[in-house]
Amino acid sequence: MNGLRLSVVMANYNHGRILGQAVKEILSQSFSPYEVIIIDDGSTDDSIKVIERIARENPNANIKFLRNNQNQGAVYSFNRGLREASGQYIYFAAADDTVFPGFFENSMRLLAKYPNAGLCSLMMKTICADGTNVRMPLKNPSPVECYLNPVECLRLLRQYDSWMGGNSCIYRRDVVLECGGYLPELGPTCDIFLGMLVALKYGVCFIPKQLAGFRLSPDSYSATFLDLKVYSYTANLMKTTYADLFPVDYANSWERRMMYRDTISAIKQLYKRQINMMEDVLSQKNSVDKFFFLSMKLGMHMQLMFLIFYFLLRLGPDLRIVLQRGLLIKIRYLKARFCPQN
Repeated sequence: MNGLRLSVVMANYNHGRILGQAVKEILSQSFSPYEVIIIDDGSTDDSIKVIERIARENPNANIKFLRNNQNQGAVYSFNRGLREASGQYIYFAAADDTVFPGFFENSMRLLAKYPNAGLCSLMMKTICADGTNVRMPLKNPSPVECYLNPVECLRLLRQYDSWMGGNSCIYRRDVVLECGGYLPELGPTCDIFLGMLVALKYGVCFIPKQLAGFRLSPDSYSATFLDLKVYSYTANLMKTTYADLFPVDYANSWERRMMYRDTISAIKQLYKRQINMMEDVLSQKNSVDKFFFLSMKLGMHMQLMFLIFYFLLRLGPDLRIVLQRGLLIKIRYLKARFCPQN
């Protein structure tokens, strides 16, 4: 790993309360980044003071502080940091996510072993706002750390879709520049698409360890952005600009699955908001109220079940793929939970 330089680009918007901890986790990694570029995206809280204090307290950390003139969004900030960075490798860090000890060292060691790989990814923990972990099935394309060539990546994409989450990846910077960075028109899908694109061009490394954390937040970019047209746009890119990488049948299948998934998720959230609004009206509930809300929740669950069943039927030939993927993920989740490796 001697001679390899890692640039960390951290985008921040009004996360002053947790920004210090996020930077501390970056600077305490056993593999020290060459530079840490913190970009504030027009914050209105105390983020500026926090960043300036961090830079003063860590004079040897090569912290670079940039400010956007106005709020431009995380994608703009990451692309700005990409242009400013000077390391051969780059890590895009969100101020509200987290990394665990050994992330950089394990990733850079594997990238040094496979210098042609476009990125190295690993598994993520999902963390609630209160800091508790959420048990979720994990996409795990390999039980051991490895390099996956482009042919293997296509096979695994058909099986799992993307397993490469945004803050679980360290990229080769020249590859990201070649791919055009994050495409803002793809919204929160831009990191998923970039990962798939890099995988099919250069292959990727993978580490079957949870060394990064994704923090669930109701005001995060991915939680507040919902535009199903981005899936059609992404699928069109697969079938036109990148038709040499993505088979047409995969692009069409991916578009349907993503649209159905997000539609179900959006309707589920709508149901929850409706119930919460009605419950807020009644601060004290009698037996009739409790029975009403119980019936309402059961009815909404039944509607969701019918909707899911309907979409599964609509998937047609893709149904087998979805069921197979779900079964594989569940098996590996149960194996990791009840038969943990020493």
